[in-house]
Amino acid sequence: MAARTRIATWGSSLAVRIPKPIADQWGVSAGSAVEIVPEGDTLVLRKHTYDLEALLAGIRPENVHGEQASGPPEGNEAW
Repeated sequence: MAARTRIATWGSSLAVRIPKPIADQWGVSAGSAVEIVPEGDTLVLRKHTYDLEALLAGIRPENVHGEQASGPPEGNEAW
């Protein structure tokens, strides 16, 4: 499915709207992570995927935070 659209401004950046039928088919919505890859005179838009192994490999003692207080139990939490 192809669609024509126009480039608009969004603050000091440029934006391209993705028509709803294409967004639905592609499985993206507001807030979805995407990558824009320039290839010559073409822009390729890809859904951003996360690699769990790569993310876990980035964990180091200096970037791990301690426990965070979240307040008293509410509801049926088992502590």
